[in-house]
Amino acid sequence: MGGRLAAACATLLLLTGCIATGKIDRRANTFNEQVAVVSNNALLRNLARASHEEPVYFLALNQLSSTGVIDLHAAPPQFSLGPNLPPADKIASFGGMGPSNYLDNSTNTQFQVSVLGSKDFYNGLLGTLDLRDVDLLLHQGYSRELIFYLVIEKAKITVITPPGAPASPIAPQVVYNDPTNPQSFGLFQYYIKEAMEHGLTTETFEAPNDVASTTAAPGETPQTGALSIQAELCYDKSLALPADLPDIPKGSFCGDKPAIRRSDTGAATTSQLYVTLHDKSFPLHDQQLEIDVTTRSIYEIFYYLGRIINSGREVDLQPFSLPAETIAQEPLIDIRVNNGAALGLEAGGCFSAISYEGDTFCVPRQGADNTKRVFGILNALLALKQSVSDLPDTQTVRVQP
Repeated sequence: MGGRLAAACATLLLLTGCIATGKIDRRANTFNEQVAVVSNNALLRNLARASHEEPVYFLALNQLSSTGVIDLHAAPPQFSLGPNLPPADKIASFGGMGPSNYLDNSTNTQFQVSVLGSKDFYNGLLGTLDLRDVDLLLHQGYSRELIFYLVIEKAKITVITPPGAPASPIAPQVVYNDPTNPQSFGLFQYYIKEAMEHGLTTETFEAPNDVASTTAAPGETPQTGALSIQAELCYDKSLALPADLPDIPKGSFCGDKPAIRRSDTGAATTSQLYVTLHDKSFPLHDQQLEIDVTTRSIYEIFYYLGRIINSGREVDLQPFSLPAETIAQEPLIDIRVNNGAALGLEAGGCFSAISYEGDTFCVPRQGADNTKRVFGILNALLALKQSVSDLPDTQTVRVQP
């Protein structure tokens, strides 16, 4: 009897250990998966709002915690002692054989959600991205074309008059990255093509924060301890097509300028660059052009993508024949809206899906790689604009199964 009792208790203890270990493992994985679902669905919901020109809202999932308690209740067997007992009372028995009398398992899950609505957060959200932000994205393995479409709002093209020549009668031209304006957007796509084939990218340099902090002569390395990282546009020879290299003047290539410069020679928002296009089909061919790029804010990126979703126009990245970069021809953003009809999905279903104002918004699991990259970029940019002050103490939401 004693051996069987010990074996039963040992089995119960092993079972308890398995449940405790398995629960922790499963719940940790569940948290990991559900945080991804919550984040993706939150981005998709804001894109759905933006497609209707409605306000967007941002939440932060601050803290997740879970506790589990497993109690083992084991009682000795019940038996009776004394003379002249009936046969039934001479047998030791366990009372209350129900499992709840021996094993009690309870769990508690808590999470905190904060509304991102501080002044600092909206300053970061509404402020235009500077070239340091763009430089970070361009060095994460994303397609340059993908980044250009997301962050560039417009470009101003000015014909540069050679010294001693009469002023050019051609007025500066502004082209907008707006797919709902086919004429301007077609010209913008042409400039994106030229930018890709000429190897447009960014590079960083260091410059003093205060121009008065250095007395170095022009061209000399400034001697100061107050340096900050800045960024500017340039053309990378390794990314450009060899036939297009003669179009670029000296000084516009990456690496042509010193790594440390005077603060009055560049800033984080430097965006001018120069090029001469020899394409005979281009109206401004064989003339040196100054191109001044204006970037978007994170807030405007949401509404830019929302307008693409609402218009139904596809913005496709093009597979340029570049020496150091391969780009698949895919839509910049692929979010299907059923509008009461079938979504027309291939096998695999939705990577992320929400219902909003009677419609289903779905990111296909297959064939929407750029959209998934855009989600990653938006998450990264939003995180870069957050600080500790953006996460105020809030009411804890408790979920207890």
